[in-house]
Amino acid sequence: MEILIKTSDQVTLNTVTMQHPTEGVLVYTEWVNDQGCIMDCEIRSKDGYLIEDEDLEVEVYQFVDSLK
Repeated sequence: MEILIKTSDQVTLNTVTMQHPTEGVLVYTEWVNDQGCIMDCEIRSKDGYLIEDEDLEVEVYQFVDSLK
């Protein structure tokens, strides 16, 4: 076996913990590359469960964007 290509990127992990009026405590995590682009993000409950509710995701993304 041989390595054909090996790449490495430096990323920043940003985490925002927030209190949502109906969902309780939510943890938003985003991975940002060195150019400032979000590579991935997720929302989890305080117990660590992944949340995949599109309406809630949009609401959280807009809230986090308003902080920048």
